Amino acid sequence: MKKFTLFFVSFVFLLVLPHKGFGETVKIGVQYPLTGKLAKHGQGCLEGAQIAFDEFNSRGGKLKAKMIVVDDESSPQKGVAAVEKLIAREGVIGINGGYGSHIIGPSSETAAQYGVAYLSVGGVSSKLTARGLKNYYRVNNIPGYAKAQLGLIRDVFSGEKKVAIISNSKVATLDIANNIKKMLESEKIPVVFFEKFAAKTTNFDPLLLKVKESGANILIVEGYFPDYVATIRSAKTLGVKLDAYIGAWGVGSPEFIKELGPLSNYIYGTSLWEKGTAPKEARDEEKTFVDLFVKKFGKDPSYLSMLGYIGAKLMLEAAERAFERGKLNREGLLEELRKTDRVTPIGRVAFDEKGDPKYFTCLIIQIRGNDFTVVYPEDRKNADAVYPAVPWM
Repeated sequence: MKKFTLFFVSFVFLLVLPHKGFGETVKIGVQYPLTGKLAKHGQGCLEGAQIAFDEFNSRGGKLKAKMIVVDDESSPQKGVAAVEKLIAREGVIGINGGYGSHIIGPSSETAAQYGVAYLSVGGVSSKLTARGLKNYYRVNNIPGYAKAQLGLIRDVFSGEKKVAIISNSKVATLDIANNIKKMLESEKIPVVFFEKFAAKTTNFDPLLLKVKESGANILIVEGYFPDYVATIRSAKTLGVKLDAYIGAWGVGSPEFIKELGPLSNYIYGTSLWEKGTAPKEARDEEKTFVDLFVKKFGKDPSYLSMLGYIGAKLMLEAAERAFERGKLNREGLLEELRKTDRVTPIGRVAFDEKGDPKYFTCLIIQIRGNDFTVVYPEDRKNADAVYPAVPWM
C-alpha cells in the first residue's frame, strides 16, 4: 500500500511539473499581403518564413512551432482584422512579417493592445519606431539604406564629389532622402541640388535639366521603379553628364533590367541580401537556407525570402529561449526578443530601446549586364565598383 501511495504521489507530482521536458507546441502568427498590390512581396517573404519553420521543426527539439498564416490583402484595415484573428481566435503569442509601413503601423498597434510581440521585415518608415511601442521590432530601417549610399560615395568613389538628390514625395522615399542629405553634409560632401517631385510625375525633363545645371556629378534618386526608369531615360535624352546614378529599392530586380536593357548597366541600387554575400559568421546558415529553399521551391531565393526567413527565425529562437526558462508566453517571448543579438545572413541583428535594428546596413549593388554585383560594404562585396560610369555616356 505504501508503494502504491508513493507511486501515486510521484505520478501526480509529475503531472503538475512544467511541460518543458515533455515537448510543447508554440503558435506563431505570420502576416503578409498575399493578395492585392503587395502580393508579390508578401509571397516572397512567406516562402522564406516557411523554410524557417521547416528547419525549426526538423531539429528534433522538445519545442515545436505551428505557423499560422494570415493574408492582410494589402490593406491596413484587413491587417488589423488579421491580427485580431491571430490573437483572439488562434492564440498566437507572437506575430512576424508585415509588408508596407502603412499596414504594419495599425497592425502592430493592435498587437500592442494585447501585449503581443510584433517583428516586422517590410516596414522602414521612421514613424513606426517613434510611437514608443514596447512590443514592436524590425530588422531594417531607413538609416540603414542611407548609410550604405553614404559609404559608397565616401569610401568607394574617388575624386571630386558633387551630389544631386531628387526624391519621390512619398513618406519613405523622402525620409531616406533627408537622411542621406544630412549624412553627406556631416561628411563635408557637398549636396549641390535637392528637390522632391510629386508621386505621379512622369515628365522628369525639367527636373533633370536642373540637375544638369547644378554641376553635380553624382545623382541619387530616392524613388520607385517607374521613377528610375523615367529619370534614366530623361538623363540620356538630355545628355546629363554624371559619374554615377544611385537608386534605392526597386533597382535590384530582373524586371528593371528587362525594362531598360543596356540602359540599366552600371546603375547602383540597394539590396538586403544577395546569394553568397552573408558575413563570414553566417555563411553556413546562408548555405543551409539556400539549399533548403531550392529543394522546397525549385528556384533560388530572393532577398524577400531571406527577409521572411530571418524574421521568422529570430522569433522562433526567442520562443525557444523562453521555453527553456519555463516562460513560453507573450511576456516571455517579448523579453527574449529584446535580448536578440547575433550575426545573421543579412548582418548583425540587435534592437535598441525603440525596436530599431542597431547595426543594419544594406548592400549596394551595381548592375553588370544581367547580374547584380555587390560592391559595398567592403566585407561583403563580390566585385569592385565600376566608377565613373553611367549607361548613356
